[in-house]
Amino acid sequence: MKNILNKINERHRLQIEALPQLRSMLSGSYSKASYTEFMLQLYPIVSNFCPLMAPAAGRCADRHSSLRHYLYEHIAEEQGHEAMVLTDLNQLDYPSANVPNQRPSAPVQAMLAFNYYAIDRIDPHCVLGMIYVLELTSAGYGAKVARSVAQAIDHPIERGFTFLDSHATLDDDHLAELIGLIQSIEAPPLQEKIIESINMNFYLLAQMIGALPKA
Repeated sequence: MKNILNKINERHRLQIEALPQLRSMLSGSYSKASYTEFMLQLYPIVSNFCPLMAPAAGRCADRHSSLRHYLYEHIAEEQGHEAMVLTDLNQLDYPSANVPNQRPSAPVQAMLAFNYYAIDRIDPHCVLGMIYVLELTSAGYGAKVARSVAQAIDHPIERGFTFLDSHATLDDDHLAELIGLIQSIEAPPLQEKIIESINMNFYLLAQMIGALPKA
């Protein structure tokens, strides 16, 4: 499973890093307005993170106790993080009061719809694909994007970039635990479902980033 994950990561890393939006974020040429739009599209993903994990845990029962207990702990760690996104938006001079009522972009809607469907209709282990992709990309790019954009717009990193900057460190630890769980799953049918979910979540995340402003 480790070799499979490495191959998947490398393929999708090349695709995501080729996106002009991410290249602008990392090169210090992304605007404040564009970064604000990125955070607006990130909000519904973050606010649905725990609501997606909760039904997955509920579907595990005693059949998949390792996954269930992992999700219990992860929900406790992740709850309330959508408030960090709203705080960052406020500190970027964007009024956040109505953000929870805004319609997400089509790629974000597709990502959420896929994950709710996969968890409910395919297998609760599909939730690991979503968690893996979000935490891997956060650990890999979160702090880099935060610092690059903060410097580009001459804005203190402590005001408007807390969510991305803090999750880079948090998700390093989360990722190690998650990879251990995924690698402990030996049943080929479950492995296949997790891999399919990882690939789909990578694809949909790339679609979301690709729909953002380019600079």
